[in-house]
Amino acid sequence: MKKKYLIFAALCLLIALLYIESNEDHFIQKLLQNEKEVELEEELAEETVTVVEEEPEVVQENQLQLAGSERLIGLSEEKTIERFGEPNRKDISAYGYEWWIYLYPEQTNTYLQIGIENGAVVTAFFSGGVNGEMFSLGDTYDSINKALTFQQLVDVKTEKGDYQFELSEDDLKMRPVIEIENAWVQLYFDIHTKQLSSVRMMTAEVFVSQRPYSVSYIGEAPKRPQLTEEQWTLVEKGEAKQIFDYTNIIRDRHNLDAFLWEEDVSNVAYQHSKDMSINNYFSHTSPTFGEVADRFSSADIPYRLAGENIAAKYVDGIAAVEGWLNSEGHRVNLLHEEFTHLGVGVYQDYFTQNFYTPWPL
Repeated sequence: MKKKYLIFAALCLLIALLYIESNEDHFIQKLLQNEKEVELEEELAEETVTVVEEEPEVVQENQLQLAGSERLIGLSEEKTIERFGEPNRKDISAYGYEWWIYLYPEQTNTYLQIGIENGAVVTAFFSGGVNGEMFSLGDTYDSINKALTFQQLVDVKTEKGDYQFELSEDDLKMRPVIEIENAWVQLYFDIHTKQLSSVRMMTAEVFVSQRPYSVSYIGEAPKRPQLTEEQWTLVEKGEAKQIFDYTNIIRDRHNLDAFLWEEDVSNVAYQHSKDMSINNYFSHTSPTFGEVADRFSSADIPYRLAGENIAAKYVDGIAAVEGWLNSEGHRVNLLHEEFTHLGVGVYQDYFTQNFYTPWPL
């Protein structure tokens, strides 16, 4: 009987030893497993930290910012008046917004147009007195291109479609465009000096409606509003004045005297723009009214000197002026030292400048 108890006790002891060993192995395996999981978490954490550290560097390399003085798009009417005061005049445009024109008699090289639609700024054009961090009058093409890297293909997205604009080689040299802080910025360069001449900013919607370059699109075709005859008359008168004002800004930049406005000569210029548009030709020689000298004579305008610049199919008058500035023959007229008066005539998207020097009294 005693022997049976001893055998039973030995079996119990053996079972207990086997249970403890099994649990110890399981505990050790679980401990090792937990250690692997902790090590894995540390590796992932290190990788996550590395990614977070790299992100700011990428953003800093690609992020372009405007100076405070250059943030115009989206500005309310009230903030615009608070910042710039009341405009000298207001001109309607062919694109639905209203131009507010700012002239600075004490800063004769500074010019500003601000386009207002639905109570906010949707476009702006300025030259001179621009001292922001990104754009300054006189900055070189190469220095700005190095900072921004102008592209030949530009993609623009609006609610009405996707648009891809293709800039020609001349476009890239004279008026490249780039998106900065949700504004499209078009830079006009003087190719003769290779310096920045002026800046135009606009929303994507304005950019598409103006269609300043060759474009491919998916969605609605780019178009501008349909205007009545009365509306076109107001647009034309406003653009004639804008061409005159900005021409004098350019002359001041080159240390030349400002032109004087000549109403009779402006009427001659207007009739030539209208004649070209209606009769579908583009020339200084009218099939009906002859050369500029003939047109002056028909209007009974005696002159000592006379000259003419014409342009067509630009988005507006100030764009035409920048085009003339980059054309050798037209540039000569703009910067002619002996011309004293200027008449400007606009008919829809045809533009004429008639330069004039009267006989001395």
